[in-house]
This record gives sequence, structure tokens and C-alpha cells, in this order.
Amino acid sequence: MKKLLIPVLALMASGTYAQTYFEDDFSGGIGDWTLTDSDGDGFEWDAVDYGTGDGHGNVASSASWDSGDGALNPDNWMVAGPIDLSAATGTVVLQWTVKAQDPDWTAEQYTAYAGTSGDIGDLTGSPYSLNEVIGGTGDEYVLRSLDVSALSGESDVYVAFRHHDVSDQFRLNIDDVTVRTLLDWDIKMVSVTTAAVVEEGSVDITGSVQNNGANTITSFELDWNDGTAHSETVTATIESGEIYNFTHPTSLSATSGESYDMDICATVDSDGDASNNCMNYIVSCVAEIPTKYVVGEEKTGTWCGWCPRGAVALEEMESEPLFIGIAVHNGDPMTVDSYDGAIGTYVPGGYPGGGVDRVIPGDPSDFASMYATRSSHIPPASVDVTYEEVGANIEVTVTANFVGALSGDYRLAAVVTEDHVTGTASGYNQANYYSGGDAGEMGGYEDLANPVPAADMVYDHVARALGNDEILGDAGSLPATIDAGSTESYTYTIPKGAEWELNQLHFVGMLVNGTTGEILYAGKSSFGFDGIEEVEAAFELSVFPNPSNALTYVKVSLVETSDVNVEIYNSLGELVYSENTQNLTSGAYIYSVDVAAFAAGLYTVRTVVNNTVQTAKLSVQ
Repeated sequence: MKKLLIPVLALMASGTYAQTYFEDDFSGGIGDWTLTDSDGDGFEWDAVDYGTGDGHGNVASSASWDSGDGALNPDNWMVAGPIDLSAATGTVVLQWTVKAQDPDWTAEQYTAYAGTSGDIGDLTGSPYSLNEVIGGTGDEYVLRSLDVSALSGESDVYVAFRHHDVSDQFRLNIDDVTVRTLLDWDIKMVSVTTAAVVEEGSVDITGSVQNNGANTITSFELDWNDGTAHSETVTATIESGEIYNFTHPTSLSATSGESYDMDICATVDSDGDASNNCMNYIVSCVAEIPTKYVVGEEKTGTWCGWCPRGAVALEEMESEPLFIGIAVHNGDPMTVDSYDGAIGTYVPGGYPGGGVDRVIPGDPSDFASMYATRSSHIPPASVDVTYEEVGANIEVTVTANFVGALSGDYRLAAVVTEDHVTGTASGYNQANYYSGGDAGEMGGYEDLANPVPAADMVYDHVARALGNDEILGDAGSLPATIDAGSTESYTYTIPKGAEWELNQLHFVGMLVNGTTGEILYAGKSSFGFDGIEEVEAAFELSVFPNPSNALTYVKVSLVETSDVNVEIYNSLGELVYSENTQNLTSGAYIYSVDVAAFAAGLYTVRTVVNNTVQTAKLSVQ
């Protein structure tokens, strides 16, 4: 929310005051900024909501590329004012945070201005300006500062941001704009990065602080207190505006079954603002560690010629039973607007894009390494998912069984996915830049046309719905304080899509950090199954040898008279083998399959016994 001419006072140790003269975090939209589209292309600054994943939510954003229009050549201005600095004294700064939205396309150029006129011609010639090409900052916003102390005493001051002299990148984001007197000394606790759930033993207390004052910090006091104070002096040179990552010299000695409610604080001598020095943080030490499931989300679209890479990557990850894959579509008939509109916050960059648990972004081809990194994370709970058909809806219940305590904004979320999705409209044609093989092998796509006709495409892992259209889950779906040993459930009522094939549906439940977007744990169930025990009681399925390059055997063990259908699909979802037999009595049956003519790759063996489905992976070498 913007505040103009409203003094915000912080008492300093010296008896003087710090004052904020202007602030805007764009939470209320673009507000009263005056916008000018100097290049006349119809694109200008606007407020864009990227969700809460990076802690910023709504930001001011200007594009240098658009999915519909391609490369843009922006010369976009936004100007705010007048701001009254007639009573300002000391060091007065214009500060803001900035990020190039796509970490792969970061050469966004902009200039920040301050002056005594709101006319963009006058601001262009102002001596108070900062110009930069932002470059790569990863997924982090960086703080920038412009000294405008020379404008103290002026009653009509204007500030501006101009996005210009750049083309064919993506978007430039600006947030947290302030004009304020800079305190001489001010250290701010920015984050605590110690894991919320740990194993027994020594645990480092880690996080980051920021020099929020004008003077360079050369040392500060770092304290954590869980009933016993642990205070150390940290020697570090931190320039104004810089962030410093710390590890407290004294570790926490964690005991299984205990939770530690800690205050973690940083202070400097003559600190002018004590309100930002501390954070409260809870660490739970668990004796039982749930098996970690990892969610991999892929950004894709049928218009995206490189996106077959993501489909092949998700198919390959099906051999990892603790990986849950979700394909989030954009700009095609399988798009879920609420999911597509929010996923860019957690999986930044272009298409295809991939990320696991919304904490490790990358290319889908790196899913295996991202999964390996994330699988060692200790979750605070396990998650079960159940469902029930109720008329035209499906009620999906997500249940979390907590082994550790949590405090804060945590939520339960639900996603519906579907396999073997097909369509006849042109929007189901898959653009394919791997066609012809010039870009290398890609799971058989090199042998297909560009685009691949809809009749030849089968899409798996397709996101079909979000519970209540909330990517983070409903606020309040979990209590603010959760004790170890407790069980919490939340139910989403999801309308059934008219085009959904119910026996291809899967229901994914997630435990989500509502502040950061991190998926702490997930579970999955499939339509038609009440549990693994029921599936195993119906029949047993095995495939051997596996991998194979000659004869492979599919063994189906029945417990009752059954109809059996065995199908094998390649990574494109094409049926390459089928065998249907009727009225088989109980016992074991072996189907021999000659895979010598199959292209190398990963295949899905899908077996249906009396309408009960099991799948297995077959690797052909």
C-alpha cells in the first residue's frame, strides 16, 4: 500500500528520528503512479501478482517479451509524487528491490530517477539517477539505493523508474519502493534458514541479516535463546544495504522428541530500530522420519517446441516411486488457469521449466539430480490422500500426520492429475523442435513430425484441477500451531471435468509452507484404489528381465477368475503391444514380449485385471 506524506518515526539512540516520506509495495496495485508508454506498443508497467513464494506477491512489472507478440522494445515510465522532503535531514535515500523475472533472460536495463519535476523529459536530465542492466540475481530480489539527500528541503519531489534500451528478455520487476531517512545504525534479521525438522544431534543455527543503516557494520551481536542465552560477537564487514549469511558459533544440541522455541536476534551498538532485530523460530527434533516424497512440477505447453524434453523427463522419473510428477500446461486446451498463473513464482524461467518441491528450480532434464538433492530433506509429517465421489464432484481429503511441531502459516493443498489425455483439436498438436534429429535424441520425438498431430499425441501427468484454485492450499486449512503427534485433515470439493477419464485420475495432497510455497511433503492416490493392500490382493504384476533388449516376460498372478489386458506404451503414449485374454482362472500367467525391435527408452506396462489397474516400468536398451 502506498503512503504519501505520512511520517513513520523510529526513535534513535542519539535522540534523532528516522522518517519515511514515501513507500509502496504495490499490494494495492499500480496505484497512483503515472504511467507512460513512450514506445507506443501498448505495453506498460503494471502490477503483477507472483504469489507469496518469494515473499513479494504483487510487484510492478514491465515486459521486454510477450508470449503473443514476441520481442518487445520497451520505453516504459512510471512516476510517483509529489513527495514532501521540506523537513528532511540527514541521509535521505530512494530505495527499491529489483529482479529480472526469468533467470535465463536477465539483461533487463532500467534507470531510477529523482527530481523536482514529474515531467519525464525533465527527469531524463536529472543528476539524481541510477542506471543498470540488472543481470542474473537468481530468484532473489536485490536491494538498490539512490542518495537523494540533495533534494532535502524540496516540497515537490518526484521519483521514477524507466525500463528501456532492452529487447527480447522477459520481465523487469520492481518492489518495495521507499524514500526515507537512513538510520546511521540499523541491522535487520532477514531470515532463519535452519531446518524446521531435524534429527538428533548438533544443529547449526543459520540465517541472514541485512545492514539497513547508512554506516558500514564491522561487527554485531548474534544471539539465540531457547531458555538459555547463546550470544556471540560476529566480526564481518557489511556495507549499507548488503546481506550477510551467518552461522552461529554455538550449535543446538537436539534431542529426539523435543521442540525448541527460539528467539534469534542480531543487534549493533546504537541500533536505531529494535523492531526488526529478531525472529521467532521453532525447531522440532524427531525420532521417526517419514519417507520423503518429492513433487516435480513441469511447465509445458503444446505450443512449446522444446517441451517434449519435459514430457520425456517426467516419463523417465516414473521409475522412481518416491517422485510425484505434475505437468502444468500453458496456452493450450489442458491449461488450468489458476495453476498456470501461479507456477512461475516457484518454477521461474521459460518453457520447458522444472522444479522440485518449489525450492529447487531447473530444467526438466535435471529432475533426477534435483530429486536426489531434495530427497534427503526431513519432513515434519507424512501425508495421506483419500477421495469420494459425491454427485458431480470429487471430495479429496488430505491428511497430515505430524512427527514434528510447526508454528506459522502452513496449509494442506490438493491437485488432480490425469494420464493418457488426448484430444482432436489443433491445440493438442505438439510443437516438436526435436523432429529430424538435428537437436539429438529425445525419447522418440526425433522420429516424429513438427508439429506432432493431435491424433498421435497422448499426454501424461496433466494437472487437471487445484483444490479451490489455490496453489498453496486454503489459508486456515491447518491451525497456526501444530503439536508433534497430531493429525490434521482438510477436504476439497472438486467438480469433475466433463472430459476427464476417471480411471486415469490421480489425487495429490501436499503439506505446504504458505509463506514460501515450499512443499514439505506430498502423498498420492489413484482413482479406483482404496489402498495398496487392495491392489495387491487383486493380482500381482512383475516384469523380467528388466532392462531388456530381447524377450521380456510379463507375469500376472491372479487370485480369482479374471479378464486380463496387458498393454505396453512408449514414452509418447503410443500403444506398442497389447494382449487381451478372458476368463483366466486363479494362478500365474506369463506373457512373452519380443522387444528387440523396440527403440531404446522407457516403456509403461499397463495391466488391467477386472477393471483394476497396475503399471510397471520397462527399460529397453
